Amino acid sequence: MPYSFCPNCGTKSSQKSATCLMCGSIVPFPMQTRGTGLPKSTIMAVLLLAGLLMFSGIGIIYYTLSVHPAQLRADATATVQTMLTSDAHTAATVNAQVAGTAQVQANMNATVQAQATYQSQATTTAYANLYQQATSGTPTLDNSLTAQSPAVWDEFTAQGNGGCAFTGGALRSSIALKHTYVPCFARLTRFSNFAYEVQMTIIQGDDGGLIFRTNDMNGKFYFLSVGRDGTYSLSVSKDSTHSTPLAYDQSSLINTAPGWPNTLTVIAQGSNISLYINRQFVGSVTDTTYTSGEIGIFADDMNNATVVTFRNARVWTL
Repeated sequence: MPYSFCPNCGTKSSQKSATCLMCGSIVPFPMQTRGTGLPKSTIMAVLLLAGLLMFSGIGIIYYTLSVHPAQLRADATATVQTMLTSDAHTAATVNAQVAGTAQVQANMNATVQAQATYQSQATTTAYANLYQQATSGTPTLDNSLTAQSPAVWDEFTAQGNGGCAFTGGALRSSIALKHTYVPCFARLTRFSNFAYEVQMTIIQGDDGGLIFRTNDMNGKFYFLSVGRDGTYSLSVSKDSTHSTPLAYDQSSLINTAPGWPNTLTVIAQGSNISLYINRQFVGSVTDTTYTSGEIGIFADDMNNATVVTFRNARVWTL
């Protein structure tokens, strides 16, 4: 509250009177003193600013605690979704690449198989053509084998009533001694490049076949063997007790029933030897051991007494 002092007696007075109550002196009326508080406009402005700051703080807190995390979650979700989408695209790409690779491999396999089939067919066709060309002319040797001929085929009796003999309209080779064969050579023949064909029938037992490019004095020759078990083989004999196989396989072309004939053909041109059963190509080898010699036939007792007959021996020189 405003107050004043009497200039004469120093009395303090809070009255609004202009006369001192103690001495009656005239006291100047005190001027209204400005309070120390801020003006209302300033206070209002401060309060407004404080309110704004408080609201702003609440907004920041709300944004921080609610809106911002939600936004972060939304951003994170969007990022994860993008990553998942990217992973899905990557997986799809990998799957497509794998599928594409598998398809490429399948195509390659199919191509290789097609090429192999084509090459096999081409090979079969080529050897079929070789057979037709080699056997199309007039044979140099044409023996029915119903009886002896100028080729002078062996005739003899072997141990165990085996041997070589013309009987029943055929040349028969027989043997009843295990792990032994009986060859019947045409002594007055000698061929280098040729097609040699004979019809063979296994009456009983194991194997029979053709002999060619023979030097019988030393047991050197090639022999094609065909068995009742449906197998065939081509071997080279080095002497009377040693031979080396050159080819061996199973063939459905072989008639395995007793008494059923099989036509066997060998085409020898230099080191190339091609094999045919019932006029169908079955295999070929390359070998330079022997280049020429006699022809012949044989029966082979692997484990059972064997009887084989031969008819219609023909040779075409090439």
